[in-house]
Amino acid sequence: MAELDYLATIPGIPFPQIYETMMDWKTPIIAAIAYEAGVQVLSRIFGSSATSLSRVEAKKRGDKSTRKSNPLMTAFCLAHNMALCIYSAITFYNMVKGLHKARTRDAPLFDRVCDLDEFFWRDTLAYWGYLFYLSKYYEMVDTIIIVLKGRQPSFLQLFHHAGALITMWAGIRYRCTAIWMFCTFNSFIHTVMYFYYAATTVGLHPPGKQYLTSMQIIQFVVGVSLALAYLFYPGCSNSPGQRFTLKINIIYVTSLVGLFANFMRKTYGRSRNDSKKEQLKKE
Repeated sequence: MAELDYLATIPGIPFPQIYETMMDWKTPIIAAIAYEAGVQVLSRIFGSSATSLSRVEAKKRGDKSTRKSNPLMTAFCLAHNMALCIYSAITFYNMVKGLHKARTRDAPLFDRVCDLDEFFWRDTLAYWGYLFYLSKYYEMVDTIIIVLKGRQPSFLQLFHHAGALITMWAGIRYRCTAIWMFCTFNSFIHTVMYFYYAATTVGLHPPGKQYLTSMQIIQFVVGVSLALAYLFYPGCSNSPGQRFTLKINIIYVTSLVGLFANFMRKTYGRSRNDSKKEQLKKE
């Protein structure tokens, strides 16, 4: 409790009235379980890919009705994606600004990198990291949108959102400076990703969707490498809570590398094979 009291005294902490509840270990665990169970229930109600036409099947059959979108759903998806795009851009800007301020101050390099005096924590990470943690609850709406559209969310989708809640909670709860990587890299990727989704919502089809997945994998690999450095460099992670945070983030992100790589292979590898087959038919 003393640790929670310490964090709550940071000036300007967002939504202080729910701070203690959100820092309770049971909150992200219950939310993750409710998320997984809720998605299964909604999938049964609104159907899944097994019981509804896929986009590919709809195009083959020329079923125009399945391609028509609900104007209200379109408006909601556009607002949802733009809100997360703008929020992510603001977070990325403030994280980079805070990192620059912390790294260029007059202090030994080791102290700056490991934030031993918690300058970066107090100045930037406590506020923007906590807000970023809260945003992970709202991002679960991504999955609800998928279900409402009659599609079955993948294991990758479910694991990604549930895991983000728990790993970000640990980072903020135990004041783990290394969580800056999650906040900074992920907010940048999400700025690009949600802008792309917003564009597709209004009928635009920007090229390079596969590069979004590549960017995700790159951020995970870089993040794991840096987290390992924080974990094993002497004196950089001092408390059991910080070491616990680094370990579960390393496990979580390493799992995501495999899942995203598999997704990329199945999705874009199949697309290239289909293109080659189509080209051979024309020849």
